Amino acid sequence: MIPDMLTIMIRRVADRGELGRLVRERRRVRQLTQADLAAAAGVGRGVLQKLETGRGGVNVDGVLAILSALSLDVHVVDREMGGDVR
Repeated sequence: MIPDMLTIMIRRVADRGELGRLVRERRRVRQLTQADLAAAAGVGRGVLQKLETGRGGVNVDGVLAILSALSLDVHVVDREMGGDVR
């Protein structure tokens, strides 16, 4: 049996704006400031701001570091194989 406090989040992210909103939402739920999260991820606060606002210009290493600091993983799903996640 899975404990009530365990919730598995699966979200489809189709563009950088959605990814930024997800990161901001998760950061706020964890009650972290941008400075706190940036430090935990080992990136500059400007990198996090760019990601959260969907402006782009953030390299893959930065995105992965921020997601890791939020305990989020990336899974690539082949939609052609029936793996469409909504």
